Amino acid sequence: MPFVALLDTCVLYPSNLRDTLLRLAEADLYAPRWSPDILNELDRNLGELGIEQAVAARLLRAMGTAFSEASVDG
Repeated sequence: MPFVALLDTCVLYPSNLRDTLLRLAEADLYAPRWSPDILNELDRNLGELGIEQAVAARLLRAMGTAFSEASVDG
């Protein structure tokens, strides 16, 4: 079983780092975890960056679908 890592907004916000970490998780090198609060903060930060709400929502939905066990209470 891979180790578990909580991914905070600071590592999910930069797209290149987020992409790298999620690809490593997809390869089962670790199990990502995040809370609804972390995703809400990510959503807000992406909006401040100028990313359209629909695009941010699609990203968060894709993350939730790909890693259905990642969400934890927080």
